Amino acid sequence: MTKTTLQAILVLPIFVPLIVGIVKRKSADRTSQLFIYFLLAGLITDAVMWVLFYLEKPEKLLIIFNFYSLVEAVFFFWFLYATSLSGTLRKASYILLFATLPFWIFCVFIYPTMVEESFQSAVFDTTYEMIVSFLAGYALLLRVEKETPVFSSSIVWFTLGIFFYCFCTFYIMTFLQTFISYRIWFLNNIFNITSYAFYALGFWYLKAKPISG
Repeated sequence: MTKTTLQAILVLPIFVPLIVGIVKRKSADRTSQLFIYFLLAGLITDAVMWVLFYLEKPEKLLIIFNFYSLVEAVFFFWFLYATSLSGTLRKASYILLFATLPFWIFCVFIYPTMVEESFQSAVFDTTYEMIVSFLAGYALLLRVEKETPVFSSSIVWFTLGIFFYCFCTFYIMTFLQTFISYRIWFLNNIFNITSYAFYALGFWYLKAKPISG
């Protein structure tokens, strides 16, 4: 199996939450509908990156990767702001939402000129994933304390998927540019697939318990 074929296969799992989300779309409110569009943006990004990988244009791959990192961070902070049960968490997410773009510009365009950094978005990705995982973990604790039953809540599954993805990817990113990263990078694919499973469950429970935006 070639690397190109493998990359194409790894794109397929995102169709699971997308299909479930589209099927459950009539039960979805604004928050969950935007989650569908977010996953669709991820699918388009994966498809474009697969084409660029096939055409052997790594310099353009980095551009797409950097831009999607910005979209992902903005969406995660917005989601936490829109669904939080805590005023403090909402305020923190709101501030971080508007701080994301300036920080991204610094990390991608300014920081690389100050140091020899081949992975332009490594600092950005590691930072926002660490922050999001912390905020999502806190949001999950609040949901567990205040919602019954917990596992029939769409918001819980969406938040769990975000927490799992960011926490695990943050772990991988800390080893970036080290020999260990080449040995454990395959775990990133496992983390993505697991997160998609959580998102699919979030959409699945929309009919049983509609979420508020």
